[in-house]
Amino acid sequence: MKKIFIIEDDPDVSLLIKDVFDVNNVAATFFSSSAMALKEIKAQRPDMVIMDLMMPNISGFEVCQYIRSDIKLKDIFVMVITGYDSPKMRKEIFSYGIDDYLPKPFDLKVFMDKVNRFLK
Repeated sequence: MKKIFIIEDDPDVSLLIKDVFDVNNVAATFFSSSAMALKEIKAQRPDMVIMDLMMPNISGFEVCQYIRSDIKLKDIFVMVITGYDSPKMRKEIFSYGIDDYLPKPFDLKVFMDKVNRFLK
């Protein structure tokens, strides 16, 4: 079974993702803090990280930089969820080595389609 980490500081978004994962029998570990998540990413090496870009203290960009700069972690699939959607932001997102993104508010079917593509 693939290990998925969710990093999201908005409890409503976390609950929404948890509910859709429960319905689809997808297990995940949730973090409301990037700092806590980074410790566990290093310790557990998940297969996929889904995170909000705009997090307090350590942004999703910084988390991705950390993952991509570590030889043991660099192959982790990273998907971001962001309320900032523009051509300029998309270009910046992909320049950090992020694999996929989804603008907020997001459609749950599109979200699960993206996750399921990874899980196969």
